[in-house]
Amino acid sequence: MKQLMIDTATTRLSVALSEHGQIQAEATVMVSKNHAVTLMPMIEQLMTAVKWTPTELERIVVTTGPGSYTGIRIGVTTAKTLAYTLQLPLVGVSALRLMAAAPNTELPVVALIDARRGNAYIGHYRQNEAVTPDCHASVAAWLEANMTEPFVVVGDVEPFRDVLASYDYTEAPAAHSYGRASDLVALGDATDDVHAFEPEYLRLAEAEAKWLEGQNNG
Repeated sequence: MKQLMIDTATTRLSVALSEHGQIQAEATVMVSKNHAVTLMPMIEQLMTAVKWTPTELERIVVTTGPGSYTGIRIGVTTAKTLAYTLQLPLVGVSALRLMAAAPNTELPVVALIDARRGNAYIGHYRQNEAVTPDCHASVAAWLEANMTEPFVVVGDVEPFRDVLASYDYTEAPAAHSYGRASDLVALGDATDDVHAFEPEYLRLAEAEAKWLEGQNNG
């Protein structure tokens, strides 16, 4: 099976192609603030490199969030458009699950995406399976409620280093602290209906939250 895999949930942009579970091509831009401009050319370049045509693709896998609202929208919209146009199965994977799959460890993994003000999008996984649901929460409160054993941390560690200092944790090496699109080859195991496919933001955007607050107070 020929797959296109896309991750745009963070500032990192990653695209990969696989065939029969083997990675054929991959590109990752470590810091990109313009996924809308970069994503399609990156896909086209990889397809050209392996001499594939769009009609040869058999499935598309994309991270559905949480993370950057703009990045998630761009990735999911691109994946949905391609899947609909090419009539392909579309698979969604949590961006936190992808991050948690990066380090090869039997310890539980806590994946963090900074959401500011002491909060984060938090994923809690053990060997690629969720231990607790992905959530948006205070890191300090979440750790106190959930972590009593040694664990590995991936993602945005620096903003929460002081809070983490009270726990028995190991920080994954930089090369394994964020997911890559190639890791999606082993995670995309559930096909979703293209029309019903939606991002998983886990919280409202700030503008949306303020608008709803205004409506409720009106």
